[in-house]
Amino acid sequence: MRWRRHVIVIAVAASLCAVDSIRADQPSSQSISQATLQATRQAEILHHTLEVRLIPDRHELLAVDRMMVRALADDVEEAVFTLHGNLRIVLVAAQGPAGILPLSFHAAPGTGPAGAGQAVTVRFSRPLQTDETVVLMWQYRGAINEPPREPRHLRFVTPSETAGHIGAEGVYLSGETLWYPDLPGSLPTFALRAKTPGDWTVVTHGTQLVRTVQDAVAAADWEVTDKTEALTLVANRFVAKRRAWKGIEIATYLFPDDAGLADDYLDASIKYLDVYTKLLGPYPFPKFAVVENFFASGLGMPSFTLLGSSIIKRRYVQPYALGHEIVHSWIGNSVFNAVEQGNWVEGLTTYLANYYYEELTGTPEQAREQRRMMLLGYAVYVRPEEDYPVAQFTQKNDQKDNAIGYQKSAMVFHMLRREIGEEPFWRGLRTLVARYSGAYAGWKDVEQVFAETAGRELRWFFAQWVERPGAPTALKGLASVRADPEYEIFRRIPREVLPPMLNLFVTDPMRAVIVPSGGSEPDRVPYIELIAQIVSKDSSSTMQADQQVEAAKGSLLVLGGPGVNRAAEWAMRGCGEAVRIEKDSVTIEGRTYNGPGTAALLSCRHPDRPGHVVTLFYGVTPAAAAKVARLVFFYGWQSYLVFQDGAVVARGDYAGSRDWEVQVETR
Repeated sequence: MRWRRHVIVIAVAASLCAVDSIRADQPSSQSISQATLQATRQAEILHHTLEVRLIPDRHELLAVDRMMVRALADDVEEAVFTLHGNLRIVLVAAQGPAGILPLSFHAAPGTGPAGAGQAVTVRFSRPLQTDETVVLMWQYRGAINEPPREPRHLRFVTPSETAGHIGAEGVYLSGETLWYPDLPGSLPTFALRAKTPGDWTVVTHGTQLVRTVQDAVAAADWEVTDKTEALTLVANRFVAKRRAWKGIEIATYLFPDDAGLADDYLDASIKYLDVYTKLLGPYPFPKFAVVENFFASGLGMPSFTLLGSSIIKRRYVQPYALGHEIVHSWIGNSVFNAVEQGNWVEGLTTYLANYYYEELTGTPEQAREQRRMMLLGYAVYVRPEEDYPVAQFTQKNDQKDNAIGYQKSAMVFHMLRREIGEEPFWRGLRTLVARYSGAYAGWKDVEQVFAETAGRELRWFFAQWVERPGAPTALKGLASVRADPEYEIFRRIPREVLPPMLNLFVTDPMRAVIVPSGGSEPDRVPYIELIAQIVSKDSSSTMQADQQVEAAKGSLLVLGGPGVNRAAEWAMRGCGEAVRIEKDSVTIEGRTYNGPGTAALLSCRHPDRPGHVVTLFYGVTPAAAAKVARLVFFYGWQSYLVFQDGAVVARGDYAGSRDWEVQVETR
């Protein structure tokens, strides 16, 4: 393929210091092609009036749903709804002036976004004609009991795995739960009354109208006037705090132990809303709430974000964190993603939150580093043989998807901004939000909007950067014309010229963990516990005894320092004079770090096979190692990191690996 316009020679020199985003997104239940739905569906739900009773101790839900259904064609005799497989239907009836008329229905297993749930075929009492509406009343009940499971990744943070749960620890019901009857492709509004134990509080989309408590039962009425793909409901023993901002309710719903953090989240939410309303237009919902979750999550829903308790405690208020969720209010939760064209939503949200906020409020050096990290993530996690076009990205399952669907896609928007200019780009964003609010948009719509505001066709740009896989290749080579030292253009940097780092071990198809055999048993405990973590989440890494390190294949992770792991000194040979390790200290490029709280994560090129890396992790005491071990895979971007009592005190790349020249070829 030939890459248009960008034939350059560049110089690259900078240190890695960015922190990984830990956002993890859950796909919408509306995963069916919108074009297919429009061509085949015969009815849609306009509105739900839901009454639900939640009994956490029994995992039980009791519900009555009065829904308004509209025919989309003539002579519609039946409709097929989705519902959770454990929910037993008591009654389906047509409700009208003549009262309630029971309808015939048939439930069959094996439908829904992941093949779960049940398909419920309801036959109307007479055929419906185009635009005719009917009110159906459903009564159903059952248990939803899928306790969250821990994610199965070493360093890629995803939500704990559950489609929905009602339990004493909390309630989480989403589109994937299928907790109310749905017709795929519908964008309904809702009126919800939810009953819970008296000390529990419900949060969902829209506005809470009233909440009362009587006889130890709380009843909350919620109104959702904005069209939505799927309604998410959560409930727990929250402490609520609210503020008013420009007619919008800003709120937190936190567990009692964390209620003292409410003002931090309220302040940060208002700060981001003030920035992004200026860029994207009026905030599209009546509230924005930060809600604490009983399992690991970082999820954005219309009008609230659901963050795991461990995240809440860490003050998850950074631009790539809370700011990202707030941008989703416009991009993804107001303008819906037309999934058959791929997922443009995450790339644009990443660009505006993870990147542009730094450009807007930070320094040019910080913005440059963000762009460099986007290129670095792609270089590390996307092998050429596994690459695919941005247009084929739908959801994030691993770091490869993250590098393509979030990082490369964000760079596409950055290059688009440079291609068409500032004013057309920002006007295009506001046009996109205004035109498609409450509707689906895909990459083709994005292209059309920006072509309009630019006043010229952009087919070549979207064909090259969105619809084709790959990127121009950067090759180690000349010191020559330096056309893009600022990382303004997306490209592939070959792995062999990257600085050594733990992430090169993580992504090497051949990798081994070198198990310590020296020292006392207490000396080895932190490393044995880390090995257990690796074994539980990474089936591709082999275990190798430290006496046989030179026979191990691929990239290596050596656990334990001098006196604990016999391979420790050998592991650092690839760093030459840059690193010197002792039992009680580490010296990096002439600077020594010591003390009982000292730990180090050091990566070098393999001394015998420079195409691979060797990473050494050790603490000068078991306690120092233990404080870092469980999080070691979150520190994968630098050649060296030094910790004191678990906190990073030094990080970077060795001088010899920071300055290298690369060339971009055309293909």
